[in-house]
Amino acid sequence: MLCNGAMRMIIVFAIAVAVLLPWPAVAEEKAAFDISAIGATSSTEGVQWHGYYEFHYIDQQEKNSTFDAHKIVVWMGVPLNDVMFLSAELEYEHFPRLEEAGWDSGAGDIDKKTGGRGEMKVDSAQLSIMPFKGFRGYTGIFYVPFGIEYFSYPGNKNKLVTRPKVMKSGGIIPGTWADVGIGFNNLFEGIGHLDVFYLNGDAKNGGVSRDSSSGGNQGKSLGARIMLDDLVVGLNIGASYVSGKWDENDMYQSTRTGIHLRIDSDKIFGDDLYPVLLGEFVTGKDEGAAVDTDKKGYYVQISSRVHPLAELVARYGVYDNDEKTADNEKKETSFGVVMHLLDNFQLKAEYQINNEEGTEVDNNKIDIELVAWW
Repeated sequence: MLCNGAMRMIIVFAIAVAVLLPWPAVAEEKAAFDISAIGATSSTEGVQWHGYYEFHYIDQQEKNSTFDAHKIVVWMGVPLNDVMFLSAELEYEHFPRLEEAGWDSGAGDIDKKTGGRGEMKVDSAQLSIMPFKGFRGYTGIFYVPFGIEYFSYPGNKNKLVTRPKVMKSGGIIPGTWADVGIGFNNLFEGIGHLDVFYLNGDAKNGGVSRDSSSGGNQGKSLGARIMLDDLVVGLNIGASYVSGKWDENDMYQSTRTGIHLRIDSDKIFGDDLYPVLLGEFVTGKDEGAAVDTDKKGYYVQISSRVHPLAELVARYGVYDNDEKTADNEKKETSFGVVMHLLDNFQLKAEYQINNEEGTEVDNNKIDIELVAWW
């Protein structure tokens, strides 16, 4: 099980490997494909397909240690003509699925064997229209342009194994929020990017495939994001906003506002040793018949490529999905290492410390991950 020296072991291992292995002869590591950079795709490039694979070993307090075939994600894009591009992202997650199977213990009881929750889903399927340089309109299923964490959530881009709970599972905004709607992105050269979008779902419930069926409503969510990422190389500062009705009767509003900052000082100073700083703050409100629910949270992360083969990472987050409830604030602290051992392959390890107000829960964990991509 876990021990107090787990993180020390991870760091010692990283330093040992970095020191003992030879420095790579190549001048620069190959850049991973960026599925968010569709606007840069040219119709002359032909059909493209990319993806990544994640495999974990997880050891968490009060839970069974386990291997996890976390996911394999396949992205395909094809130019239709000089101005239109069609792309889709398909994800297989936590396979194989182990269906519940009953057997008679002899005492008249049916024991259940459980485990696995495999699923297959389409995270993105969008038609992009690029009539002129710097502009992209999009329709279909897309990641909602709120904040910047989803840019780096794929395993080959995420510096840690886990993701910040503020942006994923903390009840502040829907994690990896994909939705159905329309939007556009425009680059203002020398300033940055603006996204404006209009979609079915909302910040309380996440994506809604069709509002005409149960669970939808007449109201849509309207949102925007501004990123000042073309002012200075390596700097991205901006804000996001989304608001819309969340209930079936189209009465109550769900609103989120966020600010973000990313500083790639390694790009600014031209040295991988300089750290990358990433942070986001989100606040919002879900209206209700009896009471409104106020939410807020933030995280900060810092990483540094201390050796061509090794990168050290730390992250701290605080979040509260109902500020009116006493002792509801939660905190997470993570330390990790990324080993860049081969092209298109990483080995990562993370030790995460979780603290919850008003309760004593032993849920710290070690998470080790293999990531491969193409």
